[in-house]
Amino acid sequence: MTPRRPPRPEPAHLHDPGPHHDTAHIHNDATAHGDHSIAAGTIRNVFIRWALHPSARWLPLLLACAALVVAGTTWPDGPASQYLLWGALVAVSLGTATARVLVQRPRDARIVATLSLASLLATVGGWLAFRDVVTHGEIDAAGKITAAARDLPDGARFTLTLAVAPGEARDALRLTLAVDDHDPTAPTCRPNSAVALTAPPTGHAATPDSVHDGGSFDIPLDPQARTVRIGLTLHTDSGCRMDIRTTGATLHDT
Repeated sequence: MTPRRPPRPEPAHLHDPGPHHDTAHIHNDATAHGDHSIAAGTIRNVFIRWALHPSARWLPLLLACAALVVAGTTWPDGPASQYLLWGALVAVSLGTATARVLVQRPRDARIVATLSLASLLATVGGWLAFRDVVTHGEIDAAGKITAAARDLPDGARFTLTLAVAPGEARDALRLTLAVDDHDPTAPTCRPNSAVALTAPPTGHAATPDSVHDGGSFDIPLDPQARTVRIGLTLHTDSGCRMDIRTTGATLHDT
């Protein structure tokens, strides 16, 4: 009887995946992508179910109105232009929240989910934009600074004082001055009259270092200071008497 031959070994390339064929890596990638997709789908479904719930119908509108009321009670001073982003986001928030209330029986659940999400995101964005203005926006301080110095000769020194509240701390002051003739019937000295900053609050020079009638200083401030004293000197022709008053004062961050 002829002995049976042992089976021939299979070629090595049938078992060796090779350096460019990492089956474990492919398996892990597929699982990772699948887990991420399942998680995203779960979050989306939970949000849609919440948005369709009757108790969630009024919630975006209530949140938008609450944020608007709180902003109104803590409204800072300053030009209206710095509130444009906040106003746009408030309009989006209230508009989408109102539409969510009016849509009672949507044909597609994604409609109310989109309206609710848009309103919530706009409310949060509007609140952040408002807080940025409160913290870093411009503040009108004209009513908080000594207003005028009258009948000053050439070389006269005077000091303006500004009281800064804790919530109004900024690192610069934009100060605008008017320089007028004390005697309006006499020949004018206004073109040759200027005011120079001689005692800056922080020891740093303003920009510019002197101004004529209607000019503005940009003066560095210490944000921790609650009382700001600004030393100024009048330069005019000999024999002229001038009046100096503050026409604008704006606290701002540089």
